[in-house]
This record gives sequence, C-alpha cells and structure tokens, in this order.
Amino acid sequence: MRQLSTVTHSRNPWKHKATQRGDRDRDQRTQIARITAESDRAIAALQEAQAHLRQCETPNQALVARPQGALVFLALPLFLGARIGFRAVSRVLSLLAWALGLKKAPCPHTISNWVMRLVMVRIDSARLLRGVPRRLAPLRNGLIWMIDSSIGLGPGKIVAVLACDAHHHQRTPDALSLERVPCLGVSVAEAWTGDIIAELLGRLLAVIGRPAASLKDRGGDLHQAVAFLAEQGLASPCIDDISHAVAGMLKRSDHAHPTCETFLSAGGRVSGQLKHTILACLAPPTVRTTARFMPVHRLCTWADRVLQLSPCGAAKAGST
Repeated sequence: MRQLSTVTHSRNPWKHKATQRGDRDRDQRTQIARITAESDRAIAALQEAQAHLRQCETPNQALVARPQGALVFLALPLFLGARIGFRAVSRVLSLLAWALGLKKAPCPHTISNWVMRLVMVRIDSARLLRGVPRRLAPLRNGLIWMIDSSIGLGPGKIVAVLACDAHHHQRTPDALSLERVPCLGVSVAEAWTGDIIAELLGRLLAVIGRPAASLKDRGGDLHQAVAFLAEQGLASPCIDDISHAVAGMLKRSDHAHPTCETFLSAGGRVSGQLKHTILACLAPPTVRTTARFMPVHRLCTWADRVLQLSPCGAAKAGST
C-alpha cells in the first residue's frame, strides 16, 4: 500500500505541470489566431485602400493627358470673364492644379502670350467696317470717344477707341464700368502717325458717326489726327485728359529746375538700393522715363512719409 501511495502522490506534480503547460499552449494558440485574423483584416483593408487610390488617380491621369487647348480654355475665361490679371490667373490655376490634375500651372508670361494670340486672331478675323462716305457722315451720336495709342503688343503698338455715354453721370450715379464702355475699334501697327490714326478714325466715323467729343492724351500723333479730321470737316470737340494736362504743366514749369532733377535721381538711387532687400516695402513708386511727371504726386507722398519715419541724419553710417 505504501508503494501505491508513493506512486499516486508522485504523479500529482507531473499532472500539475501538464495542466499549466496545456493552459499556456491554449492561450498562445488563441493569441496566434487573434493576431492572424487581425493581420488578414489589415491586409484586406490595405488592398482595398490601394485599389480605391488607383481608382481615384485614374481620372487625374486622364486630365493630365488631355491637350493643351483645354488648359488654354480654362485660362482665357479667367482673364476675359473674371477680369483678373495674368499673375492672378496663374495663382488660381496653381491652387486648382491638384483638383484639375495639372502637373504644373502656366506662368503669367505664358498666359499673356495666349491672350495676345487670341487678340491677333480676332483682329485678323474682324471685317473692315464699311459705311457711308465720310462727307455724308451722320451728326454727333452722343458718345465720347476715348482714344489711346500707348498699349504695346510685341513689336507693334495698339490704337484702341473706346466709347461712353456723354450723359452717363447725369443718368447714373455710379462710376463707369467695363459693361458701359464698349470698344469701337482696335488696330495694330509698327508705328502710328497722325495721318494713319486719322484714317482709322475716319472709318469709324463712316459707320458710327461723329462723337460728341474725343478724350485723348496730349500725344503729338493724336493731335495731328484730330487736325487732319478738322481739315476734312469731320472734327469734334477735343478734351485733353486732365492727368496728362497737369503733368504737362508741371513739366513746363519744373522740368528745368535743378532740384527737380536731383529729387527724381535720388528716388531712382533709393529704389535700386532698397529692392531685393528686407526694406523693399519702402521702395519708391516706379517713375517712367516717357512720362516722369504723371506719378510725381505718388513720389512726393512717398518721400514725405519716408522722411517722417527716418529723418535726415538718423540712420547709422553704412546702414541700408
């Protein structure tokens, strides 16, 4: 009996170890099964996400492969319809590049070239206006023509004739808008003289009639064109633009003054020193060589403000 009891008690530790080992193995199998199931679900979700991503990328790739004409069709309405500048059009297309599937948005110079090509095509395709002989031109039509020849198109120069109602400010309290200023004629030439401009205006007179008045700058070519029309009995009252007239008065009275030349040259030197620096925001306004007295009021306002911020002698030696 003692031997049987010894054998029975000696089996208990073995049974206890076997039970612990079995519990541990069952726990491990359960954990392995759970991890395997989670791994399978993660792999399936990854494959589904990759398939969805490829499906979403397919339309964008199709947009990238479309012809350049579609991009031109997007850019031109922003300039012609929304009436924003070339740089603004480029920024808008840059923001929409991802949604439109564009690898790179066009730069402002590219958009400018597209607009110029469209203008040249429309000018070439426009029919010449044919009306009654100029000696039978109708009477004044109540329009004020605005004539300008200062817009450049490549090597050529544009003459544009716009019109507005002479009684606009009596009928409408608002300022003139683009919808109320139609374009009567546009022409491009390498050089414009008084007789060539007079011929262009004569063709418009034969179709539209004589304007109530003509608004122009004090350019010599436009002055000669008006004189040519006056010799043919087709003249109308001529109004000089007030900004050009005042600039001409300032030029005649102050151009020869030595202080004026010193002031303008100082503004140019300051502009060259401040640009492309951290003080570029303080640079003076640009002064053109062909019309130096047109923005002179802006230059004087800038100089007055800068002198108030930094009086003479306040800057350290050698500083910007």
